[in-house]
Amino acid sequence: MRIPEAVFPLAAFAFAALAHSSTTLAADGIATDADRAAILAVMNMPADTNGMVMNECGEAVTPGFLPAEMGGAVGTAILFVMEGGPNSVSCYGDGPDLHLMMRDGDSFREIYAARGRVLVILSAMTDGVRDIADGGPGFSYPLWQWDGSEYVFANREISDAELGDAVFLP
Repeated sequence: MRIPEAVFPLAAFAFAALAHSSTTLAADGIATDADRAAILAVMNMPADTNGMVMNECGEAVTPGFLPAEMGGAVGTAILFVMEGGPNSVSCYGDGPDLHLMMRDGDSFREIYAARGRVLVILSAMTDGVRDIADGGPGFSYPLWQWDGSEYVFANREISDAELGDAVFLP
């Protein structure tokens, strides 16, 4: 069976998800314990002593906190990732529940969210901040652009060919 080349970007983000740990980041301290606690507070998700929170399907899971270099006014954001649990892998659809969080003083605020998707960080920029796309099944992806405060839908989609050197998270 021949696999269409358009499927390769989808496979890339699937393998990228396996390469990231849901519980730790790089040793450079992008997300400190205080950052994690602040994000969980904003998301209204109390963690147990092991750092686990309840997902929407009622299962305890360990959320992910992944660095996302967005550039410009956003800088390094943190992608908060909620996945399905052992009994409900598809709790959020075809992928995890994603919340891109931007530092806001000592706290964070959400600047983008998607369910059942993968965050695709593009090299193209709007106002100095990297554009993003909703990655998921298919051959075109909704484009989101920075409006100075948050990501807003750009009213168009991009194709696999336009992904270029995109970064796929998680």
